[in-house]
Amino acid sequence: MKKFLYRHGWSYDQVRHLKVVPLCFLVYILVTYGFTAMTRNQSISQETPLIIHLSDFGFVDESVEKNHSWTDGLGNKRVECILLGMDPAASQHVRFNIQVVDYQEDINPVVGYLREMGISVPQNTFQTQDLEHYLEELHELDAEQWGSELAYSSQTFDVELTSYGIPSNAIYLLSGNRAIIFRYNTKIEITQELIDSVVSIYQKSFY
Repeated sequence: MKKFLYRHGWSYDQVRHLKVVPLCFLVYILVTYGFTAMTRNQSISQETPLIIHLSDFGFVDESVEKNHSWTDGLGNKRVECILLGMDPAASQHVRFNIQVVDYQEDINPVVGYLREMGISVPQNTFQTQDLEHYLEELHELDAEQWGSELAYSSQTFDVELTSYGIPSNAIYLLSGNRAIIFRYNTKIEITQELIDSVVSIYQKSFY
């Protein structure tokens, strides 16, 4: 710390008479400045196109709560979009959280897919024949209908979603090295139109 202060113009007497409390405060300021500078320089795109629009699902009054892209610590490219709107048929508010993950080449996409569900699997010991065991608590969907190699949901589509007990449902899709995670917190009708809109995300570029 003393060398740092000397390099930035502090005299020997100034450093020698610096008390513990002011010194701690100075360290706090320096750390805060460094974190702020690091955060400011993060490559989070403000021009990330929306993954999808609520109008694609037949909903109205769309507003964007979050929409950004980044590269995670493993080198996977991620996009997250949170949309708010209204289901005109049911006169209820909806909230969709849609994430897209493109796994980098050193990551086994199936292992990455399981991790999105909160299932921790060591990549070097994963075996395909164990996949059914890992997914036994989830609900298998028609992968062909969802245009995916793997398609599961955390709840069945007829379950009542409330803020108590079962706050949301999540649909997990995987095709190639791209995973799509679609979460919603109100019961909605899973129409073919909605499925087609979600599946169309496989063809989109966000980077």
